[in-house]
Parts: sequence; structure tokens; C-alpha cells
Amino acid sequence: MDIPRRDATGVRQTINTALPENEAVWHFRSGWNVAALNCTRDVHAPILDAYSQMLIDEQSLLSSANNTMESHFRELARDDLATKGQSTGSTAVRRAAIRMRETHSTSMYNYFATPPARSHFCNAALEVSNEYLSGQAGDFRTFAISGLQRFESAFEQFFTAYETYEAASADWDRRYGARYGSSQPGWVALYGTAEQQRAAGVAVQGYVPDDTVGVPDTETGALIPVINVDETSASTPVVQPVPNDADQ
Repeated sequence: MDIPRRDATGVRQTINTALPENEAVWHFRSGWNVAALNCTRDVHAPILDAYSQMLIDEQSLLSSANNTMESHFRELARDDLATKGQSTGSTAVRRAAIRMRETHSTSMYNYFATPPARSHFCNAALEVSNEYLSGQAGDFRTFAISGLQRFESAFEQFFTAYETYEAASADWDRRYGARYGSSQPGWVALYGTAEQQRAAGVAVQGYVPDDTVGVPDTETGALIPVINVDETSASTPVVQPVPNDADQ
């Protein structure tokens, strides 16, 4: 996984970092939307109820935030077209702005739908939803910005845990890898972690080595890389003994 990294000041750079107020409100709404779709256990029922109610209660504010987002992407699109020496007519700007916003929205929804963080995220969304249903929201802009920070805290739990795992994995490889093989067999063993690829100057986003073959997934059509066995190396598997009566 390509985990969002921290900047020089220690702030993790995610799609929700340092947003203007209206954009933060919209991202909060989007995150809540993902939670309403993905948090489907019975205990999570208040999430959908609260989200549906919020769309009614805060319709005017959300419409204003959406209009601000539209203006923001039109400005970005106009500047981008001008930089490229292309037409900045209204139709060209509108189309470019739609593409930019759709790309941004896809990244945002994918972020909130990160599978390993779902448990923490659903718990945070449930707390937010129960507060909203109980009338504790108060000023919604303040509630939304605070809620987005709570969503981010849920993902931070996963990111921190994964980085701890990466460090432990790297430590294993340094100490025991030569004897027992890589702690992350398969893709990572051959091509390295995202951090190792960065150090080598590889753009890791969607990175697929040139020497792989792929098989299309029957449901999605996505090309799944097939990693051939490295015939030049050997490793010793680590096996947990299974106790039997003779061991008692």
C-alpha cells in the first residue's frame, strides 16, 4: 500500500489536509456518504438515518459549499488551460472543470473507502451520527470540520499501525531475511515496498513493472499482475510445530 506520508512538520498529507472551510464541509459530507454506504452492520443503522436527515436539514449550506467547489474547479481549469495555451472559453473551461472535479472526487471517495480502515472509520461515523441525531451538532460548519478531523483520526490509526508493521517487516528482513526469506513474499519481495520504490526513484502510484504478465479479472476486467517464481533464490519456510499427544 502507498500510505500518505508526513511532511517536514510531521503533518500527514492526505486528501483532507489543509482544506478551506467550504471544501472541508463538502469532504465531510462525502465521507459521511461513504460511511452510509459501507458501514452496513445493524449497529451502524444510525449512520444512514443521520446522513439522510442531514441532507434535508443542511440543504442550503451544502448547496452553497457545492457552488463554492464548482467555482474553485472552474478557476483551476481556466488556469490550467491558459498555462497550456489552450482555449479558455466557457465550454472548454466547464468541461475541464468537470474532469478535474470528477478526478478529485474519485480520489476522495476511494480514500474514505480504504478497506483496512473501515472498522475505525465506521466507529467514528457512528459517533458523529449519534451526536447529530441527538441534536448535539450545533453550528453545522463547526460540526462538519470537527467531524472531518474525527474521520481523519480513524484513518490515522490504520496508517500508524501500517507504518509500525512496515518498520517491523524491514527489521525482520535485515535480521533474518538472508536465512528465511523476505517477510513479505510475492510482489513486495521482488519489487520492494512503496518506500523502497520511492528511494529508487520509482513513481509508485499504479506502478506495474515492465516484466510482468497479467490476467484480466473476470468481474472487473482489471489486469492482475502474475509474478513468476524467482528461480535464482531459495528460502527456508518458517513452520509452527503442531503439538500431538507425544509432545504432552
